Amino acid sequence: MMNKKVIIGFLAASIAFSEIVTPLAVSWWLDQALNKVMPARQHNVSARSLPGVTLWLGRFDSVKSVAEEARIDGLKIQEARVTIDDARLDMTELAGNSRIAVKQVRDLQIMLKVNEKDLAEYLGNKVKEVKNPSVKILKDKIEIRSDVDLGILKLAVGVDGRIVGDASSIRFRSDRLEVKNAGGLNFGALFAEIPLLDLTKLPFKVAVRKIVTDAGVITIYADNH
Repeated sequence: MMNKKVIIGFLAASIAFSEIVTPLAVSWWLDQALNKVMPARQHNVSARSLPGVTLWLGRFDSVKSVAEEARIDGLKIQEARVTIDDARLDMTELAGNSRIAVKQVRDLQIMLKVNEKDLAEYLGNKVKEVKNPSVKILKDKIEIRSDVDLGILKLAVGVDGRIVGDASSIRFRSDRLEVKNAGGLNFGALFAEIPLLDLTKLPFKVAVRKIVTDAGVITIYADNH
């Protein structure tokens, strides 16, 4: 009878370790690794596999991450969601170096939301000539209004454009430029295309598939397909 109880207790402890402790530990490691790539005010990471013990082998059925007020490549992201299905990760790198190294992944999707205030802040920091920029995100375009300080000359600039992206980066592309009192100076190069995110700095390969602009917010969708 005693041996039977010991066996049952051992099995119960093994199941608890496999299905509860292991996912919690691996989720914590993923949280630390993602925080290196996109520091955030709050991360919520969940890793799952069945059985749970296969996580130690780097086999992940699913990973879901939600980050609030994250920063990627200097740009503040209001909300960032990462979903990974059927993946193989290098556990030595994850547990030992807090680094995500993807060996194989069937499906990976990313969703990023950027608001007007954070985009304006980024542009003011990214382009040194731009002072006090304001951003208006509309359904069909993005409006940027700013002063340009050239030292002895200050100009009012208005730019209308859109967000574009591919497998390497996400950028603001100008469609229309208006400069008051430019005196014949050409500002096309300054505002033609402004880099926002370098996607090659992420620990996984994705390409932008869709960008949606609604009143006040830009939503960017990327995946590995």
